[in-house]
Amino acid sequence: MSGRDNTHTFLKEGFFVKKFKKVMALSLALAMGLSLVACGGGDDDATTTEGTTAGGDDAQTPATEEVQEVEMPSEDGDPIYVYSWNTELGDRLQYFRDAYPQYSDRVEYVNLGVGGTDVEYQTQIDTLLQAGAGAEKYPSIIAADNDVALHWTESEYTIPMADIGIGGDDFSEMYQYTLDYATYNGAVKAVSWQATPGVFCYRTDIAEEVLGASDPDTVQAALADWDKFFETADKLKEAGYKIVSGPDDVKYPIADSRKSPWVENDKLNIDGWVTEYLETAKKLYDGDYTNKTQMWSDAWTANMDKDVFGYFGCTWFLYWSLNPEEHANDYNICQGPVSYHWGGTYLSVGKDCPDTALAALVLRTLCCDTEVLTKLCEETKDFVNNKAAVKAVSDAGNGNSDKCGGNDPIPTFMEAAEGIDLSNATSYDAIFNGFVDTASAAYNSGEAKDIDAAIQMVKDSVSDGYNYITVE
Repeated sequence: MSGRDNTHTFLKEGFFVKKFKKVMALSLALAMGLSLVACGGGDDDATTTEGTTAGGDDAQTPATEEVQEVEMPSEDGDPIYVYSWNTELGDRLQYFRDAYPQYSDRVEYVNLGVGGTDVEYQTQIDTLLQAGAGAEKYPSIIAADNDVALHWTESEYTIPMADIGIGGDDFSEMYQYTLDYATYNGAVKAVSWQATPGVFCYRTDIAEEVLGASDPDTVQAALADWDKFFETADKLKEAGYKIVSGPDDVKYPIADSRKSPWVENDKLNIDGWVTEYLETAKKLYDGDYTNKTQMWSDAWTANMDKDVFGYFGCTWFLYWSLNPEEHANDYNICQGPVSYHWGGTYLSVGKDCPDTALAALVLRTLCCDTEVLTKLCEETKDFVNNKAAVKAVSDAGNGNSDKCGGNDPIPTFMEAAEGIDLSNATSYDAIFNGFVDTASAAYNSGEAKDIDAAIQMVKDSVSDGYNYITVE
């Protein structure tokens, strides 16, 4: 961990304390209205914790961690508290209660009812973590949106999974990118019950008209890389269609192509993906390949029923955000030009958890138990973070979905998940990616006269909010 301004680190005296610059950074993110969506809902903020890479400087293979042996928890005792921002995790806890009814009364769910990436959510939990064992309803298990999960995994106020007996074979069926993302200084600090690989959701009726077929193999061949993507965009344009709704639709796929972290040795690093995104979005905008909508706007959503060929989306997007009316049965998925992820929820354990054995049992049941996760996948359609479970559901013929015209999306999701690389993720990603979004919109509209001016906007945003980062 490199040295940095203590206003941006977790302090033993109170790591949630926000001095001026940190508040400024958070305020900037809010003002920009980042379209950051977690599994189950959209939120508009992100954290500003230490900007280290997800694996830390001395990351190790999680399976090599020394895992402590933990006995089954007592059926008697005070409850532990599980915190989240909505009802989703609370619903998932029923699977634990069904598996271990003797512990039902010992696990209480606290829904704070605020956005998962809101400063308010962060602050409420941080306050309780700082209070420690003396806090009323101490957060033993903390749910964190993908965009802010590193706020807690990089904190001394949460503990490694190995310390509570989770590791080794518990991770054997998880997708590697979820472990990489949750690893800090060689230790896995969080686990997730879900994987959120990104795909391309396309209109089968438009594919039939323009490409001559609508099966995933045909469409994937037409979108196999960004060159093919634009060749197909030209065909669609000639036929009166748009390939995507707005130029910012490509941001998640391109952002995950990063080859280096945003900040290295307290110096800003403009990775190649930034230029690629700016240029790709500009090409979409200037070439009239889109309807020039903004992600999550009413117009963007309305285009699901209009002249737009498809949307980049992920597992939760397919089931809970892709909601056309007229064309409800006219969508299917393929992998698209690149592998990427979008969203996800991670669970960490507070260091003063009064019953780590019980917390471990909850997490192992919800995130590691293949039988439980198979049932969860079948019943909720959530793409779970367990390779054996999703394969079992698909092999049994239980993966078919009305959202994909009756086809099974699981094999496509499985393939996409294997190609995701989050080894260069940092806690800066959500906010700094938002700076790129703002610069892209300015570049598209002509406010930024060229790509150099757009990149300078990103640099200026970082300089304004992060005085300890060197910007060249």
